[in-house]
Amino acid sequence: MGNDIKISIIVPVYNCAKYIKKCLDSLINQTFKNIEIILVNDGSTDNSEEIIQSYDDNRIVYIKQKNQGPSAARNLGIDLAKGEYIGFVDSDDWIDADYYEKLYNAIAANNCDIATASILRERKQQQKYRIKYTEEKVFTTLQNKINACDIPNCCYVWNKLYKAQNLKAQKFPEGVYFEDVFWLPNTIKNANNVVTVPNTNYHYWVNSNSIVKKNNKKKQDDSYIAHKRLVEFFDKHNLVLPKKERSITKSIIEFRNFPILKTKECDNVTTTYLFGFCPIYKSKRKN
Repeated sequence: MGNDIKISIIVPVYNCAKYIKKCLDSLINQTFKNIEIILVNDGSTDNSEEIIQSYDDNRIVYIKQKNQGPSAARNLGIDLAKGEYIGFVDSDDWIDADYYEKLYNAIAANNCDIATASILRERKQQQKYRIKYTEEKVFTTLQNKINACDIPNCCYVWNKLYKAQNLKAQKFPEGVYFEDVFWLPNTIKNANNVVTVPNTNYHYWVNSNSIVKKNNKKKQDDSYIAHKRLVEFFDKHNLVLPKKERSITKSIIEFRNFPILKTKECDNVTTTYLFGFCPIYKSKRKN
């Protein structure tokens, strides 16, 4: 394959035997053939490896590492990538057959740093657009790039194609949840331009076993820090952020998945809510 590779697709793999076949089938059957598929097995303990090794395709690059999380897997993939462009796909998701052909054509024709595609959120008996593009359009100012990518509502790394040279020094923070929220805004800021790509979709499977759905103290802390930094990013660059997006959940105390006490922070004011909606205590932090 050598230097002829145009797109490197990086897929972190962790205990996804139930979904990995659908994901891989969508990658190897892309109408755009000039790709490499970098599968980073992040310490899976199920039969994900067995399924991967049943594929005979010389475009697949298979790497194993001890469990370090999706950020470390993506960073390793970035280091190994030989393509001119880099895309990310989660192992329980899939893409349309013409997905990378359309993203590549748009990013190359418009000489852009990032191309972004529509997202279809998939459930067992339902699908709904998370974001949908209807025209191919280039955005250059930071506010317009952020709006085009629908940040913070769609702070996802995987419905995009990136110029590879821009990512080699832009690594994901490791050992944290919500790495997308930490990583994506700066990556968009550093991009000269972003092009939206209509008529092809990234299919995001809503997985009830996803690691970011597991509620624990570290997840809460990481969520708070990530979203606090996101608000700071918007303020630093004088970007428009709706008031509801400025409200950051600091902690949740639950009983059988029902919120008993929820603490939220908004513009230096911290409010504690009973049952998640009834305010019972408020304090203001001094500057």
